[in-house]
Amino acid sequence: MFSPGKFVEIPGEFLAQIADDSDRIPRLYYADNWVLRRTFWQRLHVLHRLMKRLLAEGGSGLDLGGGSGVMLPTLSAQFRRVTLVDLEATQAVLVKKHYDLANVEIVQGDISALDFSQSRFDAAIAADVLEHFQDLRVPVDVLKRWLAPHGLLFTSLPTENWVYQILRKVFGIQKPLDHYHTGYEVEDFLESNGFQRVRTVFVPFYIPVAPLFLVSAWRLAR
Repeated sequence: MFSPGKFVEIPGEFLAQIADDSDRIPRLYYADNWVLRRTFWQRLHVLHRLMKRLLAEGGSGLDLGGGSGVMLPTLSAQFRRVTLVDLEATQAVLVKKHYDLANVEIVQGDISALDFSQSRFDAAIAADVLEHFQDLRVPVDVLKRWLAPHGLLFTSLPTENWVYQILRKVFGIQKPLDHYHTGYEVEDFLESNGFQRVRTVFVPFYIPVAPLFLVSAWRLAR
């Protein structure tokens, strides 16, 4: 059993082994370049610290689009019950089995065809997921139905700003074709569609000057 106070960083060797050429586990998690690797993990460390600050231990957590499974050991220790939902969850199943995460349920399917409104979640984690939806109304409407009235949403989003674009060119990283929105656009949509910002942390340098990632907590607007 993992300590709920600690982030569990899955070894890069294991992630590389189960990645199997799948983009569900980005290579940045086990990149040879230390700066790239640490910056990519940092956004999840920051997200976890935000969760610890704003959530009590226990309750239920939704890992939305968490098909890589990289957050599962950490979430398993934070929540009494964790449900991961993704279109493709092969790697998440392997992570669950490797770490023997008995309180984790993995549901493979389209969120628009699923319904958890009768067993709402105390928290939802969408780590670098929402920008992949061409129509943001789909995940946002689902989150509003699936979150408990007191529930919190935690997001990590790539800014795709000028610094982000320069770093892509410097390190030869191609922008995924399904990055339909910048982090700023997604956050504007959340604020305009039923969510209220609780706090935002800028990664990697904690200042709002050309950050690479926006890590935020949200509550349902009253």
